[in-house]
Amino acid sequence: MFEPQVPTRKKKPSDTVPEVFIIESLELTDEAKERREGAVLAAVLKMCGKNPLYYYIRTKAELKLMAEEFEASGYRYLHVSCHGGDTSLETTLDSVSYQEFANIFSGRLKDRRLFVSACSAGNELFVEVVGGRNKEVISIAAPANDIQFDHAVAFWSSFYVKTFSLNARSMNSNRIVEVLKPLAALFNAPVHFSKRDQQKHWVHERIDS
Repeated sequence: MFEPQVPTRKKKPSDTVPEVFIIESLELTDEAKERREGAVLAAVLKMCGKNPLYYYIRTKAELKLMAEEFEASGYRYLHVSCHGGDTSLETTLDSVSYQEFANIFSGRLKDRRLFVSACSAGNELFVEVVGGRNKEVISIAAPANDIQFDHAVAFWSSFYVKTFSLNARSMNSNRIVEVLKPLAALFNAPVHFSKRDQQKHWVHERIDS
């Protein structure tokens, strides 16, 4: 079940725009309580003058469709909001292993940054698996531990507002870390941040404060 948007034109991977593409999937109980972090985040980004795309999905099959739509959009930043764990991410009805997620987005993250709002998805295994199928993804960030819904929505909203206020046209890894540090301390929510070095090797960092 994804919400239709205006079709976007196909762009080259290098022809990216500094906008956020949000994919969200939650448990049925979360839906009943309207715990849609991604929807709130999309509204906040619009208040900042950005043009986010937001999709709510329930299945692995829909995730595959969204991967295609993300690549076609030309958006530079992918934000995935869902439940997660040490080896998988969860849609409403399907579990998606790290390897399956990597396969779904294989080759679609070139010159992009990936932000995952999912409990415990911030780890080296996730980065190495996803990065193995996307040699030119710029960076990956995700919570290293569990995080509450209310904290997550405040955390990521604050992150994007502050980051885009510093530069609405681009992010760099140093600036991302600079913004993440006080948020990690404020919400007691450590983040695993990984970036490529000049040799295309991963540099991993746990951001606590």
